[in-house]
Amino acid sequence: MKSVKAFTLIELLVVIAIIAILAAILFPVFAQAKAAAKKTQSLSNIKQTALASIMYAGDSDDYFCNQGDANADNGWGWQHTWIMDTLPYMKNYAMLKDPSDQHVGATWSGPLYSYAANGIVGGTCDNAFAWKFRGVINANRSWFEQNSRSGTEVVKPSETIMFFTRFTMTPQSWMYPEGIRGAFDPWASVFMQADGVDAGNGLPAQKNGMWSAPDTTGTWFGEVSGNYQNGSPLAFTDGHAKTMNAFQTVDVAAGVKAGNSGGCYNSGFLKYFDALRQY
Repeated sequence: MKSVKAFTLIELLVVIAIIAILAAILFPVFAQAKAAAKKTQSLSNIKQTALASIMYAGDSDDYFCNQGDANADNGWGWQHTWIMDTLPYMKNYAMLKDPSDQHVGATWSGPLYSYAANGIVGGTCDNAFAWKFRGVINANRSWFEQNSRSGTEVVKPSETIMFFTRFTMTPQSWMYPEGIRGAFDPWASVFMQADGVDAGNGLPAQKNGMWSAPDTTGTWFGEVSGNYQNGSPLAFTDGHAKTMNAFQTVDVAAGVKAGNSGGCYNSGFLKYFDALRQY
């Protein structure tokens, strides 16, 4: 009589155990590979966004666009954002959104976007205190100068952020939670820090506000995304893009020494956000 060979129960359990072990080893690798692919895509997106702004400046006597139009007769909204100004050079809404950004919509019309423009302002550290525009794309408010930034004004273009990745607003912002308005509102498309939109807590280490010493615990990212292992895709004014640790974008030690974390731009805390810095 011919015998029939088959797996024993023990052999089947061993095979299942081996498969389970391999799966436990490989699944995290797959997740890491997926995250790396998303980071690469985000870097490409934010770089193209910066190049679109540079091309706009090339057609505008070297001046980057202003956010909004102070003399507009038809109000202020999406029609006056840097997104609309540079869209002819992008021709694609989709690249404004980081592939890791989980937002799917809002209660009003407008493009979803994950990249905020650097329009930061700070005060002079003297008795004649005054707000000064220190970023690249001006948010164009009436309480500080409304001039556009020229590319030749940027002291260190390869070390000056033009766009950074942002998924959320801080809880102190009047636009929080961002699911209602927040990160996709036209008012938030330029980051200022000294405004109710950003509430003075929007930079890394600014947990206690822009007039307090920085929080040194390394846990407050503000609005700068640390989604990629504490890294954030950034685009610089010379057109290159890279991922940096969010806390490297500011000088925490300088803010601690000065006793403020960005209120006075002279302290050096603003670092890569300060287009006019001499340090």
